[in-house]
Amino acid sequence: MPTAVSTTQSAAFPAAQVEACIRDTLAVQAADQAILRPRAPQIPGIVPATSWEPEIDSLVAVEVICAVEELLGIKLPATFSPKGGYDSAEACVNDLLSEASAAWNQLTSERIS
Repeated sequence: MPTAVSTTQSAAFPAAQVEACIRDTLAVQAADQAILRPRAPQIPGIVPATSWEPEIDSLVAVEVICAVEELLGIKLPATFSPKGGYDSAEACVNDLLSEASAAWNQLTSERIS
């Protein structure tokens, strides 16, 4: 299993690297989605209806989770991906960073025990 971060017993959670990984993966996914789902051109004077789709859907969230797992070299629980996705990129970053940190801390505390 490839890892980019050493996972020694006393290793601190690499928050900056995980956040960068999440943001980079979101950027790649956004570029892919722009190609797959181009938006209709805006017509001046007409306000488009609000979309029922979340900004970050659950499939994109799974891609981000997989990237974080590869970076950390750990398996994250399947419950990390919320049904329906996230309403914003910031919500996604904050939630996944928090969840990954909790999983990392639990794993490292189990290794010490």
